[in-house]
Amino acid sequence: MSTTTSADPIHVPRTAMAVWVERLIWLFALSFAFDYRASESRAANGGVGLDQLLFLGLCISSTFAIVAIGWKYLTVRPGAWLIGFWGCFIAYMMANAFLQGVAPGRTIRIILPLCFVLAGMVNVHIATCMGIRPSRIVAAVFTAACINVIWRIVYGLAFTEITLETARTEVQSTASNWLAAWIGCAILLRPKFHWTLLVACGVLFTGVLVTVTRSLLFPVFTSAMATSFCYWLGIKWGIFEWGKLPRRLLPVGAATMLILSALIVAFVAFPELIDRWDERLFHLAADKNLSADISYLTRRAEADAMFKILSDDPVHFINGRGIGASYYWDPAYLPEILLDYPPDMEIETDMWFAGHSTWIYSIFSGGIIGLIAHAAFFGAIMVFSLRGAASNSSHPGPDQWLAFLPFIAVCCLMSETLTSNPLQERLTGVLLGMMAGLPQAFLVRSSWIHLSTRRNG
Repeated sequence: MSTTTSADPIHVPRTAMAVWVERLIWLFALSFAFDYRASESRAANGGVGLDQLLFLGLCISSTFAIVAIGWKYLTVRPGAWLIGFWGCFIAYMMANAFLQGVAPGRTIRIILPLCFVLAGMVNVHIATCMGIRPSRIVAAVFTAACINVIWRIVYGLAFTEITLETARTEVQSTASNWLAAWIGCAILLRPKFHWTLLVACGVLFTGVLVTVTRSLLFPVFTSAMATSFCYWLGIKWGIFEWGKLPRRLLPVGAATMLILSALIVAFVAFPELIDRWDERLFHLAADKNLSADISYLTRRAEADAMFKILSDDPVHFINGRGIGASYYWDPAYLPEILLDYPPDMEIETDMWFAGHSTWIYSIFSGGIIGLIAHAAFFGAIMVFSLRGAASNSSHPGPDQWLAFLPFIAVCCLMSETLTSNPLQERLTGVLLGMMAGLPQAFLVRSSWIHLSTRRNG
């Protein structure tokens, strides 16, 4: 499914093997489209299902095939610098964990999403250098994101013991923040309305409604702000015009009506959702005799414990304790936290998953080095994205709106990183990596602008 069919006036030649790489890109993007959260018992034991091994096999095999076809493009800059940087960071994290005695199984389990980021960058970098258009790459990402949001809900309600009244993070998809970014681009930056906008809005807000998760609202607001900033930049670069802004906002009305209609139907069919949202927004602490929101308390307990562990030997503030290292929740918070937990539920004293904050866990696992690496990586994607958009502004093509997508996608991802760690999800690695590689398409296209215009002239 290609979301753009218009011909590009700037001809970027496709290699003979591009058709095979495009198919492999789809295979890679969809490899974890049906991924889900494993049961707590299996996750605690580090178990992996046969289905997830299949997903992993599809991801690895498609990556190896793409690299085998287009390895010679890996040195094309500037994307090569970002690939090299992230590859070195993964090597550092692996060595750091090994030298500190972290169990290899834990390290591999936690570092896999970061490896998928690298794989996504490599695959898309090769694809763009071989002449595959950004719209065809993003179509694969869009499909995978929509499938996963719906699949998480279906799997959680149909194949686990949770119900619509109790479902929350168990059915939450990490692809939601990417969809929020895509929707913002499609509304304000895309030249024409496309039916996929309605599909994306329906999928995203169904996920938000069912999971009753406030943090999913952050990417929506962030997308609106980041997209507005990109539109302002586009006006400065001569891509957009103030006078066309009202027409571009027309899809907002259609999308809003669709969302409101879906909310009304959902609340009529499932009135308990209103009570759950009311509780999540307004009555989380006082009604349970808590001093603060339970989500805040658990994250504070985790963060304080991690900093205490690092403080035992301050040198670890430089290199962390290693990815996959054990931590716990600060006991000072447990009496209050247990007021909200079921009486028969025990809190683990040996935790090792990637925490509930990207930034706190990056310090815990990699120290200041890890924190700087994450910030530099996110910043580099955003810079390359805007650089690609600017370099094509003199001759914008039909895919120009997608040049801003990596910038907005990273903004939306970062809006969740204070209260959660999306990078512990395998699908996040795939999506983020593909966004990190996408700016290369526009930087490649910009190198052909002069040649194409000279030929046409």
